Amino acid sequence: MTPRDSLLGRFVSALAARPATTARAVPVPTRTRLAAALAARPVVPASPGPALAPVGDADHGGKLTQRVKQVLAGILGVTADQLRVDADGDVAVRVGSAMIFVRAQDDPPLVDVFSPLLTGVEPTESLYRRLSDLTNGLVVGRVYCTGDTVWASVPVFGKDFAPTHLLLAVRAMVELADDLDDRLRREFGGSRFFGEESTGLAAVPDPAGYLRDLDRAGASGAGSVLVDLLADRGRTDELRLRAEHGDWHAAARLAALLAEEGRAEEAELYWRIAADQGDPRARDELATLLAARGRHDEAIALLRQAVDGGDWRPLPLLLTLLTEHGLVDEAITLLRRRAAGRD
Repeated sequence: MTPRDSLLGRFVSALAARPATTARAVPVPTRTRLAAALAARPVVPASPGPALAPVGDADHGGKLTQRVKQVLAGILGVTADQLRVDADGDVAVRVGSAMIFVRAQDDPPLVDVFSPLLTGVEPTESLYRRLSDLTNGLVVGRVYCTGDTVWASVPVFGKDFAPTHLLLAVRAMVELADDLDDRLRREFGGSRFFGEESTGLAAVPDPAGYLRDLDRAGASGAGSVLVDLLADRGRTDELRLRAEHGDWHAAARLAALLAEEGRAEEAELYWRIAADQGDPRARDELATLLAARGRHDEAIALLRQAVDGGDWRPLPLLLTLLTEHGLVDEAITLLRRRAAGRD
């Protein structure tokens, strides 16, 4: 199984210590988006449904272990009673040749998404070195060996728990485990959790509907993750609808897709929507697009406004445009201001 060129695919590539693949015009790096989503605080909606309300401590939404089971049931499209729970109380999800477990504890509040990738492995220096390299490439979590078993683990915050956090961790582990167990087995031997009879069928369905429910309930980070999922799957109609209703992130991702397809006029429209709502990367992309289309005065004016407002990130592009159009004195003045640390 090869990770797809998608949000989750790129995250899995990072987990496996391979360079993340990012589209040329994606406004926010994958690691930044995922870290922000994992660190986000839940926003309690005015009238949350029983299965979607974000949860904090036990006094604000029930036991963490119960809440985790509710969220997993929602992700998997089953009832909590239908979950596969082992003797340790861990929820088990089969994914191809791998088995993923989700363990929650209330004191201290912690959720761990983990998988025994291989058993019967000889612990050698080369194995430990390989696992160390993999762990160093993690955004969160680790890959390690205990006894003769190789494990992968992604933790989720138990305090101020939000469903989106667990969704990201499960989806990442789904993609990771069924790929990494095969690759490590080829390198170091051992046995996968399920052998050659594995069907390869992932037990976690498309989470788009669940994310929509979370977004409507006000769960923190759900809308942003949903937009990334829609963009990775090329769902431009839904992105367009969200953008036209004020979702700047949807506007930025849609603009990136349109720019890649060579639809510059439409891309400009949605870059501008996102930029007008304060997205600095959308502003920089808009300026780049304007300059590429020969509208240098508009691009320079846009970048000047940003620098005058104290945002120095677009300075290199602004200096390039200024010098190319004979405005060398202004470029020198800006460099001196920057060097002096003055706005």
